[in-house]
Amino acid sequence: MKALIPGLVLMSLALGGIDTFAQTEVTIYEITDVTHDSLLAGTSTHTLTLRFTATGAPFGRGYLTANGFRIYSPDGADWTAVQGSVLAGFSGLGWDYLFVNHFNKAGGSGSYGMPLASGGGNASGHDTVVVLLAGANAQPGGGLPAGFDDLALAIEFSSSREDAGLHICIDTCLGAPGASWEWAHPDGLIQPGWGGVRCFVIGCCNGRVGDVNGDGGDEPTISDVSTLIDFLFISTVRPDCLEESDVNLSGTLHSPPLDWGDVTISDVSYLIDYLFLDRPPLPDCP
Repeated sequence: MKALIPGLVLMSLALGGIDTFAQTEVTIYEITDVTHDSLLAGTSTHTLTLRFTATGAPFGRGYLTANGFRIYSPDGADWTAVQGSVLAGFSGLGWDYLFVNHFNKAGGSGSYGMPLASGGGNASGHDTVVVLLAGANAQPGGGLPAGFDDLALAIEFSSSREDAGLHICIDTCLGAPGASWEWAHPDGLIQPGWGGVRCFVIGCCNGRVGDVNGDGGDEPTISDVSTLIDFLFISTVRPDCLEESDVNLSGTLHSPPLDWGDVTISDVSYLIDYLFLDRPPLPDCP
């Protein structure tokens, strides 16, 4: 499941020797496994893709690049891995040197000079991961060409269902080793536009509804039925994820906003029907 996210155009300011050009920007092209544009499906690996646009740069020049991106959580969400990978449209430009990697900074003391909102750091002990994409070319006219408009970098990270309601954010970063925010040419610099920090809230539902017991399976089992029955008629202990438990989407489609009163015997019946009878399709996460 993919959701496309329109990039926000931000014009660079002319400061000293830094030129200003329309359409020199880095934008978020898409991020996988999101709903409602900013809700991450929990317990998923997400790929965030960035587009580099240099259609407004002076032609006849090639630019060296160094752009750092900060992945962080302002409220303590965790991730198991962050990894950057350069994409074919950018790597195929014939770079003499092309570098993409990530750097961690331990939590609790701010992030590469950027203080945390909570001052804490996340559960892994790293409040920030910076992904750096840098390229250099010694040949005349080599490097990022004026007119380039293509996908350049993919950043992969994971979210956890246990962090539902918390946030993972991306922003530019200048403080990581070797990071700057510029496309450089001997005649001057371009600071590409950036739409500003973008944060995504982590959801607990992943793929289709029905994983009531939270074992991470997209294919429900009789254990999910048992968990619903236990909640409704025995212990009344709520399952971990409301969105997974509203199997027939009654609270989403018919009586929003969704709450635990929308989880009823009808949801049990739907799961039983799916598992053993007519097998109606399970809805995607709301």
